[in-house]
Amino acid sequence: MSAKIMGIINATPDSFYDGDPQNNLQILLAKCRQYIQDGADILDIGGESTRPFATPITAEEELARTLDLVKTARQEWPGIVLSQDTFKLPVAQEALKAGVNMINDVSGTPDPEMFRLVKDFGAQIVITHNNPDPANMHQVLDYRDLIAEVKDFLATKITQARHCGLTAEQIIIDPGFGFAKNRAHNYRLLAHLDEFKTLGVRLLIGLSHKKFLSQPGEKPPKRKTQTLCANFAALRAGADILRVHDPRETLKVVQFFNELEANV
Repeated sequence: MSAKIMGIINATPDSFYDGDPQNNLQILLAKCRQYIQDGADILDIGGESTRPFATPITAEEELARTLDLVKTARQEWPGIVLSQDTFKLPVAQEALKAGVNMINDVSGTPDPEMFRLVKDFGAQIVITHNNPDPANMHQVLDYRDLIAEVKDFLATKITQARHCGLTAEQIIIDPGFGFAKNRAHNYRLLAHLDEFKTLGVRLLIGLSHKKFLSQPGEKPPKRKTQTLCANFAALRAGADILRVHDPRETLKVVQFFNELEANV
């Protein structure tokens, strides 16, 4: 089965990648339309930046930034998979009511109530490895064995989700590139991604334009080549979903990988 492409839609004024305010509905809809034309299978809509030192916002503000976009996108593209990038229960609930198919929870501490909410709507959830303290999600943790600890964390969360009634098909894991990890941790994670495939659920990789991919002094737009290379490495390791800012170029990588695999 070919990997799916998740296009990142930032409805925020402080995205590390988009920069300028992106919370204009028509601008965001145009980006959704372009991403779909470029090959995105999933649109991941987020209203709160998770970049380092971003200012936290309330659930009300997050909904004000995203809910109209979700509702309009669902009407405009009834067949597209919509994801809400949030770790707040009220936001997740309203988004699910509005038609999203997936909750992308990067908190590292999804509440059992979040699992039950996703189950009630027959949706899917992305569980991300992160610092369990949301206020310090980018503070690097002290790992004795990075791969084993991330894998154990995700295995525990999968078990909790299953106990709340979710099936393996509804659960997606993300090892959390850039969250509570330094440059060396991120590269080690990328080199050992195949170990997470033994957990029996789909694997999402989100490393698009992240700082660890760059050389000193490079800005986010300069990380496209490294991002595409890293995503190819992720495909070789069995990634099921690639979360990206560049769907068109990523589609070419996926197509090349698929043809390569077909001729092994």
